[in-house]
Amino acid sequence: MVLSFKEPLVPFELIIWLSSVILTAAAVRLIRPFALHIGLVDIPAGRKTHSGNIPLIGGIAIYIAFSLSVLLFHADLNTIRGFILAGSLLITIGVLDDHHEISVKVRFLFQILAGIIMTSMAGVVLYDLGLLLGTDTPVTLAIWAAPFSVIAVIGVINALNMVDGIDGLAGSLALVTLIAIQLLALMNGTVHIEALIISGTIIGFLWFNLFSRDKIFLGDAGSMFLGFALAWFLIEATQGEQRLIPPVVALWLFAVPLIDTVAIMIRRLLKGQSPFLPDREHLHHLFLRAGFTPPQTLLIISAIAILLATFGSSAYYYGLPEWLLLITFLALFGLYLLTITHAWVVLKTIRRLLHRSNPRPDNSSTPARRHD
Repeated sequence: MVLSFKEPLVPFELIIWLSSVILTAAAVRLIRPFALHIGLVDIPAGRKTHSGNIPLIGGIAIYIAFSLSVLLFHADLNTIRGFILAGSLLITIGVLDDHHEISVKVRFLFQILAGIIMTSMAGVVLYDLGLLLGTDTPVTLAIWAAPFSVIAVIGVINALNMVDGIDGLAGSLALVTLIAIQLLALMNGTVHIEALIISGTIIGFLWFNLFSRDKIFLGDAGSMFLGFALAWFLIEATQGEQRLIPPVVALWLFAVPLIDTVAIMIRRLLKGQSPFLPDREHLHHLFLRAGFTPPQTLLIISAIAILLATFGSSAYYYGLPEWLLLITFLALFGLYLLTITHAWVVLKTIRRLLHRSNPRPDNSSTPARRHD
């Protein structure tokens, strides 16, 4: 699924990217009235504090634009049949879930099916974990390779879904990972056509999600499809003789959703709660409660994701051993887990620093807007 070129990015690739942006915008315009008519909308209630009924069509628009772009520009459709099929399953169950909530077990079943299609039909499998033992021999998964790959798919899908709590966050974090994959491919003299197309569709979605009066949300369909795409591309990029990066670098490219979700799940389990219940303990909630606005929170978390992806990629290319990259990642995870465990102390410190840098009279202060 990676096309090779002797030259760097050329205008034809720019045309592909722009076409995916335009096709996404066109899909939104066509689908939005229908979504409002059938009630495929997010209604403000409980933890949902947005205004009005917002169509949940971001994922549908992204998938339609991606499929059309692939038909128009992809050189070999046979190599992407499995991806299209699995994506169709996830979009279907996601739309049904957005319209009428479906049980967690059914969603997991479809995610497992998507993972099986990826491993069996397309042969995208996480065969080894790289040189994590400090030797020249990679850590192989042997007979556990396919099951582990399916688990990885489920993990990435749900990590992206669980951080989708403020406008633009899931899309922006997915975009950071896709751009990183594309840049790494370019450094190796190739163009990752699928990452290029999906990054364009996300830009088209983000315009309506963040800036347009005709606002839309990504929906579970969108977060599941994008999560699946990221899992596929990251596994593909870390395996085989032509691998772009070792598996440990993939952790850094997807660091924010992964660290945030796993830390929250561990904390919930320690409290005797279900790890899948929604709450207000995610990273974006910490920033919102600290007094940052939703747009500021989006920019800060996106910047953190960019920094972590840049660090992981740069450290590898400058020769940092894979085992040390893993230890550094685990240390970062431990620090974050400690931070959210003592969130009230962190929030108090941040508020104090904000007050010192921008003091305001008490009667002019306003509470931070809280989002889901």
